[in-house]
Amino acid sequence: MLSQYTTLLADSLCGGSSRKLIAGWWYSILVLSLILSMMSFLVLGSRMFSEGFAAVWSGLMLIGLCIGGTMIMRRFHNSMAVGFFMGSVVAMSQMFFLLFLIYVGYKTDEFQSDGVDANGWEEFWMALFAIVQSLLLGSFAAILAAHRSEILEKPGPVLESMDGTVPGDEDPAVAAANVGRP
Repeated sequence: MLSQYTTLLADSLCGGSSRKLIAGWWYSILVLSLILSMMSFLVLGSRMFSEGFAAVWSGLMLIGLCIGGTMIMRRFHNSMAVGFFMGSVVAMSQMFFLLFLIYVGYKTDEFQSDGVDANGWEEFWMALFAIVQSLLLGSFAAILAAHRSEILEKPGPVLESMDGTVPGDEDPAVAAANVGRP
């Protein structure tokens, strides 16, 4: 069912290419990660240590996920790397859902304690970006799980030699003449 939904999504948004859907979703995550990372470093000075630490830690984790995820999406297409990446994305999705709850709790506590909502808009934006990031990461993990076979390398019997030739693709007469030569 998930595969059918993501195929429908790929058909409507990307002309049927699930690879383009995965890439586009990843680029949207990268943009939101950049915004969240900048915001986390900006709110550091105006918050308590615990909230500032959570914001900066989440920003650093996002930077690590973005770098590692981009490397895996571009270069390392083996099953172990893609599986590790999917697990990391799910864990980050859960972390940002918890951060959403924490930011909403901070906003509520601050308003209830003194009746003044001094940092209310900052808390609102951080909570909003955290829940959007959580939903983007969770849906990306689901899309990647449904279409991971298109990301993984296809094993093949063909190996190229150092000079670019493929063993077994040579003319049989030339292969017979080269028998015994180094």
